[in-house]
Amino acid sequence: MRPLRGKDWASILGLFLLSPPRVVKAKTTEETSLLARSFTARETALKQELASLHRCEKDLFKQLHAKCREVAKLEARVLPLRIRVFELEKDAEVSKSKIAGLERRSINREVQLGQVEAELLQQAKRFEKAEAEMTGDVLDTHDAGFEDALAQVACAHPEMDTTPFTVSNRVANGQIVPRVLP
Repeated sequence: MRPLRGKDWASILGLFLLSPPRVVKAKTTEETSLLARSFTARETALKQELASLHRCEKDLFKQLHAKCREVAKLEARVLPLRIRVFELEKDAEVSKSKIAGLERRSINREVQLGQVEAELLQQAKRFEKAEAEMTGDVLDTHDAGFEDALAQVACAHPEMDTTPFTVSNRVANGQIVPRVLP
């Protein structure tokens, strides 16, 4: 048995299209001739349709081929962009890591700055307290020295009255006058 060719298939298809599911037998020569013409017309129409479909297939194949070339060109343009995006994403991750490190360092520096500021404030308070104590000590020492000097004058001149002499007085134009504080 030989394999069926395109023409054989068309014949079988034509018979199938022309006949109902049961086999039709021609009763006369005229019916046979009519069936043969009908078959030939159908076969010609099917061949034309098949040729038209082949042309459409070729056109579609050409369009597909053109689209594939276009896609290849676009992918060739997109590939470097994808590589650049990948590199930028890696750079972004590195930058994020650096930024996080800088933020941690900044927070640590702010904490240290707060500690230094608090220490400076404490030092300023200690300085003010020490200054007040030293000022008091200097004034006390000055007063004690002045009192010692008055006691020496009173010892050398017991008859002399030393009550008008105080630290808050000064000598101006040969007279003892109260000191004016600025």
